[in-house]
Amino acid sequence: MKNEMDALGMDERQRQSWLLANRATLMIVGLVWLFMIARDLYYEEVPYFLIIMVPVFATVRFMAYKYYNRK
Repeated sequence: MKNEMDALGMDERQRQSWLLANRATLMIVGLVWLFMIARDLYYEEVPYFLIIMVPVFATVRFMAYKYYNRK
């Protein structure tokens, strides 16, 4: 199965940079998500949706990993 790295014709160095950029992006999104939860808790609002979605996203990621790892 082709991915975006194949479509862009990346070499190994470019692939590694792409994966590191993806990891950094996920970390930043996670930190923003945690900040949003902390902000809501600070203002004494319970961010049910934000809190519930943390394990949901983790489960989706794990299931995608298991699916792609089976090949």
